[in-house]
Amino acid sequence: MEADILIREARQEDARAIAAILRRLGWIERINSEADTTTEQHVARMLEMAARDGCNTVLVAERENGAVVGYLAVHWLPNLMRGIDGYISELFVHPDETGKGTGGRLLETVRSYATQRGCTRMLLMNRRIRESYQRGFYAKHGWEELPDGAFFSLSMAAQ
Repeated sequence: MEADILIREARQEDARAIAAILRRLGWIERINSEADTTTEQHVARMLEMAARDGCNTVLVAERENGAVVGYLAVHWLPNLMRGIDGYISELFVHPDETGKGTGGRLLETVRSYATQRGCTRMLLMNRRIRESYQRGFYAKHGWEELPDGAFFSLSMAAQ
């Protein structure tokens, strides 16, 4: 099944498909309550920003029929102690595509990008409540959970 998946860099015209994936997941209240066009416009702005600065890469997984069924966003960060880190902030696959190799292909491709950039480390955060964590998706692809680490968040939304 994974042979018919093309992994490529995202383009502006992918904004609608990425927005549809995010809406289908239903995890972000803001997205759940806004109009489809608003979500699409937001994704388009973020894709434009990512393409412009060169410090981010967004990859999409596309089926032979042209349907975008998943995406991955990675940020390339200088780490003064180690070198360059690659931080995957988003890897989402349409729920109908789970288990078909799409996420694995996205991870495989971003690893090649990281090697080309000379990264010394790749990082990501996977919430323990997510199905991907519970089925050990990242561990199956060679990622290790840090036993002594904690991931903290500070919301900058209007208080």
